[in-house]
Amino acid sequence: MTDTIIAAEATEAPAPATAPRPTATIDVVIVNFNTRERTAECIASVLDQHIDGLTVIVVDNGSTDGSAEAFVERFPEIVVIDAGENTGFARAVNRGVHAGTGDFVLLLNPDATVFPGSLEALAAFARAHPEYGVYGGRTVRADGSVDRSSCWGAPTLWSLFTFATMASTVFRTSPVWDPESLGRWERDTVREVPIITGCLLLTRRITWDALGGMDERFFLYGEDAEFSARARRAGYRPVIVPDAVIQHDVGGSTASSGRKMAMVLAGKVTLLETTWRPWAAWAGVALLQAGTAVRAGLESVTRSSRQTWRDAWTLRESWRRGYPDAEAALFGRTPPARPRTRLRPQRRLVVEAEPAFRTAHANPYTAQLAGALADRGALVRDLSYARVAFGRVDVIHLHWPDLSFLSGRRRVIHIARLTLFYSALAAARRRGAILVWTVHNVEAHEERSSARLRDRAHRLLLKSLDGILALSPSGIDAAVSAYPELAAVPAAVTRHGDYRDAYAFGVSRDEARARLGLSGEGPVLLFVGQIRAYKNVVHLVETFRRVPGHGTLLIAGHAPADLAEDIRAAAAGDPRIAFHLGFVSDDDLPAYLAAADLVVLPYRRVQNSGSAILALSAGRPVLVPDLGAMQDLRTDVGEDWVDLFEGELTAERLREAIDRATGRGETASPDLADFAWPAIATQTEQAYRAFRCHRDTASSARRGDRRP
Repeated sequence: MTDTIIAAEATEAPAPATAPRPTATIDVVIVNFNTRERTAECIASVLDQHIDGLTVIVVDNGSTDGSAEAFVERFPEIVVIDAGENTGFARAVNRGVHAGTGDFVLLLNPDATVFPGSLEALAAFARAHPEYGVYGGRTVRADGSVDRSSCWGAPTLWSLFTFATMASTVFRTSPVWDPESLGRWERDTVREVPIITGCLLLTRRITWDALGGMDERFFLYGEDAEFSARARRAGYRPVIVPDAVIQHDVGGSTASSGRKMAMVLAGKVTLLETTWRPWAAWAGVALLQAGTAVRAGLESVTRSSRQTWRDAWTLRESWRRGYPDAEAALFGRTPPARPRTRLRPQRRLVVEAEPAFRTAHANPYTAQLAGALADRGALVRDLSYARVAFGRVDVIHLHWPDLSFLSGRRRVIHIARLTLFYSALAAARRRGAILVWTVHNVEAHEERSSARLRDRAHRLLLKSLDGILALSPSGIDAAVSAYPELAAVPAAVTRHGDYRDAYAFGVSRDEARARLGLSGEGPVLLFVGQIRAYKNVVHLVETFRRVPGHGTLLIAGHAPADLAEDIRAAAAGDPRIAFHLGFVSDDDLPAYLAAADLVVLPYRRVQNSGSAILALSAGRPVLVPDLGAMQDLRTDVGEDWVDLFEGELTAERLREAIDRATGRGETASPDLADFAWPAIATQTEQAYRAFRCHRDTASSARRGDRRP
């Protein structure tokens, strides 16, 4: 049946300029069936929190109590989908998710009330810890006591045996005799769990899509357990976040009866049949029937007024074959024809990067790339020799191999690092891993270790590569020119992402200059970044001193002691030149950039420049040499923002650049759409997969050549 969207109205507020990261958008999907008032309370508890970027999507499963019309009238800002019939939970959820566009998908039961701050806490944890993939919370009853149904242990033959023998009932919450309850744990700590239930379940949309959504063979109950099992097979680790709390009225959409228990059992049978081997599933179903029979017998012997288990036993022919047969037997409807095969999730990409997150304090570039890849569902970690050697890994990604392996003075350490890495790499490659190098620079800016060891390290790297990435088209040409061996290695371009979300670029020019103690008059030039000899800062100081006027040159960045002395000597006490020759904090960096009219980077050699991207991210034009990829950068951003000079920077050329920068006045920020991290992460992931495909194809061809 075609869905009818009765109402759809949702707006996304723009993120403030000072936000370190934009607000994630969340689609809250609620499935309703004849629980109009309780579902309305649930919707209100979500909307009352006034969360930016949140959309509520309600799928009404053919209710006869006027639910859909009531929701449209009372909550005009939400999306209501009238399914027209009771399609069950899994199909309704998939329809609701398909109708949304949020970064995250949150499943919420209609009989839940969300506590203030819970959704923000859940989303914040998910963004900070993308490796888990599937997230749940803590559920409580109306009296505040813990309700353990937010998560469960996975069923095993042992847990079903304890069910069949009544041990799980007699010794309730025992970690041995009732293992699916996860013991006496109160769901009050962060903990990985086998199953997150659909009463409160959060995941990224891209993860949802990669896993294939809910398995629509399930009608009601069990689909969340199968989804969690599929997530674990794909490499995710479902986790409980205790700061996310809801009040849950269990079973609000179904009657507490033997028929409901039959649905629960049908879901469990289907779970076993879709996730276990046939012989184990057969044994598990037999144990479920045995446990049901024992409980039904006890109800009869004790003449209990409850007959839940007696009814379930009577209905055993309806549920013991699971769904979809149970759907026809219990609901009198013929389910859509679907193949009885497992959904196979797309395998999660596992990346060991050197570095990934560990250098974020000095340069957020690799951390932002790793985070953007994680947002696409990849598991990205800082390089571990042990994980590369013995764990599951798809990609080993190096950025600055000389710095990674040859830093420090002790050559024995350099040799040990190289030996450990390439030994681990050999083991990983036998399991299908690939090695990728982002060629930030075609030659190291500083000579590390001995010439002989550097040469050996380069030869090891070049013969081991499965692909290279460059930050511009000219970067590939430069890499191949410097290392002809790379002509036979697959290559791709992935730009250097912007820094707009890494720093709080919200301070005004006047505020920044006042904070730095600068005069409000005259142009301000800025050099920013780590100071090294090849960056030519001494020459910049000398050149600026020959430019007449009353402007200011700011030098901000850490410099080695001898180079710092050379810079101060070159300034010769000129009051127009100010220094901060130390580490620039994340709080101070935006102020330096906001105070500047022009950022000057007079490098003697350069291929790519993170400092140039940083300046453009802050909305400041740059003056850079016509070297490396700077021409590409000007083509991408425009000549109003990237001013090139040829040869050595002269006083006349610097004066010209100052006049150009100050004459433009306040203008809009540069268009950095091509430098957005989501697009770069997509390009990077596509490059990884292309490199793996090329390697696999080449390996198959070599095996074919060896056949007689």
